[in-house]
Amino acid sequence: MKITLEHKKQYLTLWAVICLITVIAGILTPVRKTCSLGLEGANQANLREKTEELTEGKLLEFTLELPENTAEQIGFFFSPNGHVFEKERLRILALDKETVIGGKEFELQEMESDQFLFTPLRFEAQKQIPSVITVRIFSDAETQGPSVWLNETTITPGSASLDGALLTKSLVYNLTYTIKVHQYQRPILIGMILFLFGLGIYGAGGWTRREASPRRTGVSRAVVPSRRQTAALAGIVLLTAFLFFYLYDTQIRIAQNTTEKAAVLKADGETLPVTEETRELSQTVKPGEDMLTGLGVRFYLEEGISLTEGSMHASVTDLTEGRVLCETDIEASRFISGEYAGLLFKDSQTGVLDHEYRIDLVFSPELWDSGLMLMTSPEGLCVNAYLYFNIFLKKFFFFMFLGVEAFLCLFWYLVFVRKACLENVFLVTILFLGMIYNVMLAPQMVPDEAKHIDMAYRYSNELLGVESLGDTKCLMRADDAEVEFTSSPSFKNYWNIYYGLFSRVQDDTMVEAEINSNIEGSFLLYAPAALGMSAARILGWGTVPMLLLARYLNLLVFALLTWAGMRQLPFGRMTLFVLALLPVNMQQCTSFSHDAMAHGILFFYSCLCLRAIFSNERMNGQRMALLELAAWFLVYCKSGSYLPLCFLPVLIPSVQYGGKKEKYMATGAALAIPVLAFAEKHVQMVTGIVNTTAATSVVNTGDGSEYLTGYTVGYFLKDPLEFVYMMANTAFDKIGFYMESLIGYKLGWVEIETSMLVVLLFWFLIFLSVCDSREDIVKITGFQRFWMIFLCLGCTGLILLGMLLQWTPMGHVSVEGVQGRYFLPFMMILLTACKNQGIFLNRRIDRGIAAAAVAGQLLTLTYLIKQTMAV
Repeated sequence: MKITLEHKKQYLTLWAVICLITVIAGILTPVRKTCSLGLEGANQANLREKTEELTEGKLLEFTLELPENTAEQIGFFFSPNGHVFEKERLRILALDKETVIGGKEFELQEMESDQFLFTPLRFEAQKQIPSVITVRIFSDAETQGPSVWLNETTITPGSASLDGALLTKSLVYNLTYTIKVHQYQRPILIGMILFLFGLGIYGAGGWTRREASPRRTGVSRAVVPSRRQTAALAGIVLLTAFLFFYLYDTQIRIAQNTTEKAAVLKADGETLPVTEETRELSQTVKPGEDMLTGLGVRFYLEEGISLTEGSMHASVTDLTEGRVLCETDIEASRFISGEYAGLLFKDSQTGVLDHEYRIDLVFSPELWDSGLMLMTSPEGLCVNAYLYFNIFLKKFFFFMFLGVEAFLCLFWYLVFVRKACLENVFLVTILFLGMIYNVMLAPQMVPDEAKHIDMAYRYSNELLGVESLGDTKCLMRADDAEVEFTSSPSFKNYWNIYYGLFSRVQDDTMVEAEINSNIEGSFLLYAPAALGMSAARILGWGTVPMLLLARYLNLLVFALLTWAGMRQLPFGRMTLFVLALLPVNMQQCTSFSHDAMAHGILFFYSCLCLRAIFSNERMNGQRMALLELAAWFLVYCKSGSYLPLCFLPVLIPSVQYGGKKEKYMATGAALAIPVLAFAEKHVQMVTGIVNTTAATSVVNTGDGSEYLTGYTVGYFLKDPLEFVYMMANTAFDKIGFYMESLIGYKLGWVEIETSMLVVLLFWFLIFLSVCDSREDIVKITGFQRFWMIFLCLGCTGLILLGMLLQWTPMGHVSVEGVQGRYFLPFMMILLTACKNQGIFLNRRIDRGIAAAAVAGQLLTLTYLIKQTMAV
């Protein structure tokens, strides 16, 4: 049945009624809202004073009238005052008169920095919810104890006293409670967005039936490579084999013969000279390690001393089993100042967590008074444990070598023999390279990944119906809470992956764990990782396969979004291919970072817009719906910093809609949807930034060790020229860094250095991919260039402004915290605007560029292995 204009109007009217019902239902249905009390005006930058130290016998008492009868927990902001605690404890007790309604005990040795400590409030046993509660805080620290920070700017509800003396300033506390409210703004905005969604589809002509694609006829013939192609492939395989042999001989072979070490008795800065009186020494140790391959004793040589004569006889005895594990003689020339002399066992030990060992040393007379000394510890000698050899690295990289060789054969066949379409080559390429990045840049080696893991785990708990413990704690499987990965490259990371890749969970008991998540992100951005975690937990997989699966699903969703976008492009597929394969993008998308979803959504949206603007195809309801959905989701990426890109539909010609009236209707809807979504999602954040003053502005130094006053909107309104200088300084000082970090000159936590050759290669490939061939010239009008560049500058401005107001400390002359990868999502639009009419390629070289991009990734992998194996 043919759908007429009258039918379309009826459908739109019905849709409007559904939207109205949605708004009314949203307003009438009360929602539970979480509120907070006690933090008004307090932040780390303006905290100056604290209470006296809470030592044994001191009592801090806080009385508060509850704002609602739904109070859940109360916490106070403590400072350890720079002390290192051992077995001391702190207790927080909540009371209704003299009836305990909540309490918790804390180990002070776990308090390493300023932090909130919370106690839950339980009113189940109360016949009536109290209107006033009393909180008592005390510790058993004898001479040095923690303190509670005081609010410098605001008098908040409640009163506090220390040993009966009333405090003049309020404590910094946080009482969380819930209230039921009827929302008006959010349901109305959602109703408007839904109606505009339908209006845009209506303006684009409504849903249209797709014509069936003609079926291929005939039998597909196998493509056989020519001799020349086979010879070229053989050369590439041999070259790759040589490359891996070089890496093995210069890096991996050395690394596999090292051992993982752990300190047993740490040095105290003192030394014990080897003399006739100390010619025989014994040291008993209990390493507390489950695996052991040896022990080491640390020596020191006086400056200028070189030993050539004498030796040390050493033995190690397992006192638990009563057998000698090691007996050896170490020549004098093998002693190196400041290094450990290794006493390696004949056979490695496992299951020796509770074993005790004795080290016996006997020095020959030539070493007496020779300048040889032993470094000591408070318990005697300075000793470390050798846990295991890194021999697994040989197999680890051998499997990687086989995988790379197999991939290169497949890539060569698809690109140069089969001549497969570029988007399918892209999908195969990125999914294989993702497997390499997934293990080479282990979990937590990507910036802020520990926080993203915590966030994904919390969402996984919600999917599985696990109880939430708030913002600072989370229930985890015991195995997940114990496995440790390091943010810096380490053999321990690769050991965890190699031996844990196919592991099953051993202890799935849910335990309370501290989480490090101060990142708030929509479930949309963490959905792939959260779903991967949930699936692995349901299947009973161990921690390592759970983490790797979740990361790979993140990459898979990015790859599919980019692949789908590439299929939409009328031109520029090679440019998107290179952008997606940049080392920094591969790093971010093969991790728990929400950059994978953000980059995928923005690439897909950019491709939809470019097709609508340049393809000369009539718009329809299906394409308009995709455009509107992508624009809506775009608002959730990077706090709406890419909102200006939502104005790209302005460039879609009227002829694509069938008339100006239809264009104004559909374009207006496409522009209004993301703007309203931004208002619904981020208006509170924007209001908070605008209203921030010098007293309430706070930024940290990056490592969280220091909090400083930041810039505010009011500061620049008083001195606009200062803002101009700040932007100019940023452009001049940071442009080089932005260009390097957009490619990925330094990976990980900006500590794994690749090479400027990688940066130059990928920038050159980007340049080549933007150039048109003489047969395929893309015509771009002056206004189209201006508008695309203007929107990209708008995104840049929002990124810089956000980091200026939320990350840059007062006094800095340029914006801090911005990296080149933040500009990657709009590079497809910017590069399209930069297409020129002066430089042309004689012929299309897309397949050569694709091969060069893969070569660039192999070069990056080479530097990754060299850097990570040098730890």
